[in-house]
Amino acid sequence: MLEYLNHPLLKKDTIERRRYQENIIATCAKKNSLVVLPTGIGKTIIALGIVAHRINKDKNRKALIMAPTKPLVEQHLKSFSDLMDPEQIDTKQFEILTGKVAPAKRGDIYKSSKVIFATPQVIENDIIKGTIDLSQFSIIVFDEAHRTTGDYAYTFIAKKYAEQAETPLILGLTASPGSTKEKIGAICGNLYCENVEIRNEDDWDVKPYIKTTKVEWIKIEFPDEFKKISKYLENAKKRRIQLLMSLNIIKDAQLSKRELLELSGKLRAIVAKDRNPIYFKAISDTAACIKLNHAIELIQTQGVLQLEAYIEKLKKDSTKASKTLLSDDDVKQASILTSYLASKDRKHPKLLKAVDIVKGKVNNGKKAIIFAHYINTVDLIIKELEKDKNLRPVKFIGQKKGNTQKKQKETLDLFRTGKYNILVATSVAEEGLDIPKVDTVIFYEPIPSEIRTIQRRGRTGREKEGEVYILVTKGTIDEAYYWSTRNKERKMKTVIDSLRKNFSNGDVEIKINRKAKNQSSLESFNKKKKEIKIFIDHREQKLIRLLSETKEIEAVRKQLDVGDIIISDRVGIERKEVKDFLQSIIDKRLFRQIVALKDTFEQPLIILEGKNLYGIRNIHPNAIRGALASIACDFGIPVIPTRDLEETKDMVIALAKREHDDKKEISLRGTRRSKTEKEVQEYIISGFPDINIKLSRRILEKFGTIKKFVNAKEEKLEKIEGIGKEKARKIKDIADADYRKNAS
Repeated sequence: MLEYLNHPLLKKDTIERRRYQENIIATCAKKNSLVVLPTGIGKTIIALGIVAHRINKDKNRKALIMAPTKPLVEQHLKSFSDLMDPEQIDTKQFEILTGKVAPAKRGDIYKSSKVIFATPQVIENDIIKGTIDLSQFSIIVFDEAHRTTGDYAYTFIAKKYAEQAETPLILGLTASPGSTKEKIGAICGNLYCENVEIRNEDDWDVKPYIKTTKVEWIKIEFPDEFKKISKYLENAKKRRIQLLMSLNIIKDAQLSKRELLELSGKLRAIVAKDRNPIYFKAISDTAACIKLNHAIELIQTQGVLQLEAYIEKLKKDSTKASKTLLSDDDVKQASILTSYLASKDRKHPKLLKAVDIVKGKVNNGKKAIIFAHYINTVDLIIKELEKDKNLRPVKFIGQKKGNTQKKQKETLDLFRTGKYNILVATSVAEEGLDIPKVDTVIFYEPIPSEIRTIQRRGRTGREKEGEVYILVTKGTIDEAYYWSTRNKERKMKTVIDSLRKNFSNGDVEIKINRKAKNQSSLESFNKKKKEIKIFIDHREQKLIRLLSETKEIEAVRKQLDVGDIIISDRVGIERKEVKDFLQSIIDKRLFRQIVALKDTFEQPLIILEGKNLYGIRNIHPNAIRGALASIACDFGIPVIPTRDLEETKDMVIALAKREHDDKKEISLRGTRRSKTEKEVQEYIISGFPDINIKLSRRILEKFGTIKKFVNAKEEKLEKIEGIGKEKARKIKDIADADYRKNAS
């Protein structure tokens, strides 16, 4: 006879009673815990049971359930609403909070709600702004807890909850915590875990509920013609690797993509100090190797059509590395053969195999998901599937090119109702979306991530037996990923088993801050009003988070028109990470931002944050030095270097303290400081195409007035140093253009 889970707040005779769930609920209701369970055996039920226990125990407090995406948040709301007894708990007090709910409304929702379902970014923002009082929550659930590392919002929220809550209880849920002791340890430490509950498919109390998932790795022959293309590309790469080795720049001929990228950065840093032409050649060869790596992966794992598209993209690339690469004889031969095979519609055998598999599996209401890495591969798979009238595939990709979250949901609803029976998806379908259960999952290629592999595999075998097929092209990078994933999964199981034993024996090497509540920062969350108020642009979330923990500074999040940080009416700061600084030189945003900053603030500043200014982009060091010199000399704006965000935070605090010594208040100005007549003239001239402040001064020195400048003939303009024929023509076009015609 079937037994059911009983609790005053849960619907009677609704939830099947499972011993392992009861045991986990009983333990996790008492102490902070990480629960690691295979996909599809009831992590949500465990969360539901513990939340029900905590709410029933302390009726004055609330529960918070977080998940990384809105669809997953909505899925949790539905599960809780369907399984909790509305006669015992008012389900109208269950609320969803995502970025679409206006911040002004969220404060009232926190007060009136009993159970809140939210994305972590919303909670993080509201902690910083003081909108949410975490002491009111008796439990917080962190779904997909493997994300609780680094700068992800979960880490910050757990820390603040442990500090503020009077009776905190943290529950982390995941199916795939990672393959290293360090990573799993970091998750446990960041969630202040005192307990880890781990079950796998082989545990006696779980085994009866596991539905068999057959996993088959299908080896695909690599066509001889594709091998020939791959060989050409490998030869081109080999020559460049040998050159790098002959220069003693590298010692190992087998460099991964990550190692090549790291080498590129190191070489650019060297070039900033040593102008030896050898290093410039090495940079170009390294860049070519990175591109060849990608081309080889495409022909091996995807096919000629994808490689042809990439070669066309390289032809449009103006960089020296791409031009040199395309002139290589081996690359030319690869390109010719690729175009020929593409014209003959030669398909990668994976494509035909994937279609063959689903033809035999998708019938009588059965459904399948095909995972592919590249969007153009998704398109090719759908095109091939549509040749069979019984197959009804639909494309499912990330939110780009108008593919909104709403459209994603509509697609999934149609897949659920049976209009489509095959979902062809990129990685977006791995986690965080309510993907309908399917009978068959196909990996178009292996992926070198044990977490993502487990998530993909978990899309089947939930309520009934499922099948997983992973396509591996023999003798290619597919095989390397195949072994990498299998080894990582094996290692993860070993680490998890070791972790379980350590916790059960009380011998835990993880450093956990169990005293977090007692260490509650009389600095971070005291009731005393902070002395100094500054404004920070709403996009500077990480900096706002850091400043929220300081004693004196109140960082107010605002949408700023000019700059990133306003210290006072007088001082405004543009914060530039090194990557963004270099990109803003390329796309010419930098000087527009600088002009606006100087026009707005009496004392503008630039904080340049990060390392390797001369090494991370293929920009000539002299161009970078020229930009810095112009900022300092032409605009008179100091550039303050910082190593990282932490140092930026310290610098902002120092500037704020110095500027507010006299306790003056700051107002968020919408107007710019008044300019002298001379500055106004320079500003107007610098508004013409490709004219900076320095050139505008040269023009005014020559013509004297703005009127004489705009009335001057092109020949006279061309004689000004820095203008030239093309720029002179643009100036005259703008000066003579009829605004009314343009407006219409």
